Amino acid sequence: MYRRGVLVSRVRTNVAGPARQIVARWLEMGRFDGALSRRLADVHARLARHAVARPLRVPMRADGASLFTITVGGATLGGSGRTRVALACAVELASRGVQVVLVGHAYGAKALAPRIVATSDALGIVGDEALACARALAAFPNARVVVGPTRQAAIDHAAALAPCVDAVVIDGPLQLAPERASLSILALDAEAPWGAGALPPAGDLRAPRDALLAHADHVVLVDTTPRGAAIDGNRVALAEIGAARLGIFTALARPERLLRALDRSGIVAKTIVRAADHGPLTSILRGRVLDAPVDLWLATEKCATHLDAIEPRGRVAILDGSLVLPEVLRDALRGSVPSNDAIRIAGARRTCPHMRGLTPRSAKPYSPGNTRNFR
Repeated sequence: MYRRGVLVSRVRTNVAGPARQIVARWLEMGRFDGALSRRLADVHARLARHAVARPLRVPMRADGASLFTITVGGATLGGSGRTRVALACAVELASRGVQVVLVGHAYGAKALAPRIVATSDALGIVGDEALACARALAAFPNARVVVGPTRQAAIDHAAALAPCVDAVVIDGPLQLAPERASLSILALDAEAPWGAGALPPAGDLRAPRDALLAHADHVVLVDTTPRGAAIDGNRVALAEIGAARLGIFTALARPERLLRALDRSGIVAKTIVRAADHGPLTSILRGRVLDAPVDLWLATEKCATHLDAIEPRGRVAILDGSLVLPEVLRDALRGSVPSNDAIRIAGARRTCPHMRGLTPRSAKPYSPGNTRNFR
């Protein structure tokens, strides 16, 4: 069976972290673009077009009701901001009282069995993105993060957690097959929405642009610029970060985008340590972090999970990568619980106690949220 990314899957799994970073960067830049790579990309495109919808099944809830399913996929092989969009959807639903489960992935880890992610879980078991999402959702008792050895195992575990689980947000696939998701969201990086504009090996696009848009109900542009930072639990604006000796630690697929965004915000770091996407923090990188003359380290929520096991010389400021979803998407999420139970955010009868008396909250739209703007 064809799997999306088949032309680069062996590179991603068999090549060491630094080499993988280089290959990913070259794909993003189109360094392999040429007559031969374009021919291979055309073959890849014909296959990838039929693989946008992943063969995943969302089972019925424990009480026999259907789960509202939201899928979030990215346009490129990395750096689209997909997980940030999935987390924003989970936060939006949880803040309205919906019982929501975010089905994450354990990239860079070994989840031997499906499990709910705890904020204190080991990085090597649940992965950095799932751990960061669990910490971001810790304030909501009605929101959980689940990972597993496979996405299907994680989905099955999520659906069986409790009779009143209303919605599942699946981070990864843009669409499901044979039964479509209730709501499909395509995440695009605001700086380079379609990456290098071609599929591997000529570029880093996951599937042809028209195929991605055809499977999406909404499109969200993701700005890499952090909204602020948290230092010792206190939120500060980027302009207020005044440490003389700044360091930046990343474990991202596209760290250059974050560095450019910070530079535009006036953040200049003397020390930059880059781990491979999802890590690991090697002994060499660990030594660089521990020995660096840094007063304040800047790291995203995901990247900061790799610093848990060490004590850097300077403090760690967690960059705020949270998103405000487009109003049109927020409107869709307001009615996102199963209609067969008549459990709705606004208006209809609610069968679960936690759904009673909810009122929508307002927020400034983040970006255009319909696919017509991108066709």
